[in-house]
Amino acid sequence: MPTDSDRKIKTLKTTRGKDIKIRYTQDNLEESLINQRQFYDEGGEILIPVTPKMLERQVEINSPVIPRLGGIEPRAAIVCFSSAVNVSRESKFKVIIPYAPGDINHNEHIMELSNYISPSPNVNPSNPLSLKYQGESLL
Repeated sequence: MPTDSDRKIKTLKTTRGKDIKIRYTQDNLEESLINQRQFYDEGGEILIPVTPKMLERQVEINSPVIPRLGGIEPRAAIVCFSSAVNVSRESKFKVIIPYAPGDINHNEHIMELSNYISPSPNVNPSNPLSLKYQGESLL
């Protein structure tokens, strides 16, 4: 007969890292500040795709003062990786797209995400299985 420990669902253990502050351009072209949360696997490898285009929008300190994004669900890509350690066999991560549609960097950032190679050994294959784009919407 199975014990309680045999019935436990095994999932990928993650740890929260720091949030990256990102300068986000809203659809109406107003600038806001938003956080991109990072997760790391047990070995310290980053799980959230952080690309050069995202890092171009990183803000170390909020100077000059940029208002926080409020009342809006930001544009994002849901990036899905295969992960044998999760029951669902998938790991999905929400990645903010900080560039407004129409900005050439918007499409370039999405291409970087689709071509991203994860350093985590828990993700196999190391490139995304799928990417779903979500546009900006009011909360």
